[in-house]
Amino acid sequence: MNKTEAMQEKLARISSKLSSNIYIMAIRDSMLAYVPFTFIASIFLILAFIPSQGINDFISNTIGVEYAVWQGKLLIVYSASLAIGGLLVLIAMSKTMADYLNLNQIQVILTSLVAYLTLTPSVMSDAGPSFSQASMSAQSMFFAMLLAIGGSKLYKLIDDLGLKIKMPASVPPAVSAPFESLIPSFIVITIAFILRLVLDGFGTDAVSAINGTLGLPLLLIGGSLFGTIFVAAFQQLLWFFGVHGSSIVQGVMLPIWQVLEDQNKAATMAGEAAQNIINYSFFTHFASIGVVGAVIAALIVARSKQYREISKIAIVPYAFNVGEPALFGFPLMMNFTLFIPFIATNAISAIISYIAFATGLVPIPLGLVQLPWTTPIIFSGFAVTGSIAGAVLQLVCVVASTLVWMPFIKMADKQNLQVEAGNEEAAEEAA
Repeated sequence: MNKTEAMQEKLARISSKLSSNIYIMAIRDSMLAYVPFTFIASIFLILAFIPSQGINDFISNTIGVEYAVWQGKLLIVYSASLAIGGLLVLIAMSKTMADYLNLNQIQVILTSLVAYLTLTPSVMSDAGPSFSQASMSAQSMFFAMLLAIGGSKLYKLIDDLGLKIKMPASVPPAVSAPFESLIPSFIVITIAFILRLVLDGFGTDAVSAINGTLGLPLLLIGGSLFGTIFVAAFQQLLWFFGVHGSSIVQGVMLPIWQVLEDQNKAATMAGEAAQNIINYSFFTHFASIGVVGAVIAALIVARSKQYREISKIAIVPYAFNVGEPALFGFPLMMNFTLFIPFIATNAISAIISYIAFATGLVPIPLGLVQLPWTTPIIFSGFAVTGSIAGAVLQLVCVVASTLVWMPFIKMADKQNLQVEAGNEEAAEEAA
């Protein structure tokens, strides 16, 4: 076995372990379930925070309603979705964990929900405790995930020990399931209540405790340029050896970027400047610009039939950031001639973008708009930054990536031309 095969086998083993890890899969699946609601809420946030007083006044005069009133109406959808991101992730992850652990989905979800509300910071009044949206936002995402994992695992342990009310086999499942969950749910919720009392005694709460211990280091690493460069390069390294890098890396990193994005959104809505350069929009729409450079480079310099045809086919799906035709068509995987640009160009785009945001040349993504990764370049850059400078920055990254790819594409294309010429000679001799 040569070094390349050994490396491929090693990464395959790592990938297999990560891909079969129920916690990573649960985080990935719950975040994927949450992402569509960030996009839906973004549409209403864009309309509520149009960055033009003239347009806002025109709308107010047209519909005969003051700006503050119709803005408040538009924020209803935001309040019911993105503003309670932690709660939504808890529900999605509890359902996913129940699936992986073969537990009753409804009972695990409801148990986790009650435990979450038991531990969530609340304000006491004469009417009883009330919960603020801030305590259920994306800032509580780390807490929500840990609770979903810990609560479902504890539920599973109690269930496996047989500590449940067993109903006769003749009782329908819809009736027996709630009774069988009574003891596991009671124990999980009681432990959550005890933890709440302990945290109250120390003058803190679950969200603050988790964010200050586990969350802070993750945000510092995930929110740094070095961390982003490492993630971008490692993701591409996995892809190079045939492992689905995006699903593994982003399954871990997406919650971190989402929290950072949410902080930017809160600042923007409060009329303050966004501070977090690294966030979901940064990685998705700027630091992921790389392979498109290979397609454009091939369109410009390729002379071989293979590269010319593949580049023509790949450019259309790549308008929506779908890179599989280029990945398998050139191919890019296990192609050591193209190894350097394949690994490096995403990281280069991350560095260029970071400098542009850090120096103020381009506004930091506002957090109001969260678009899916399939959103075309130029539009996504403009939308997430609220400035044409965001679109220009994406074009700069595309140009830089293309320039890096070009000499390597020329080299690989030359090899293809030699192979094609040899095949044609062989075909003529055979004829």
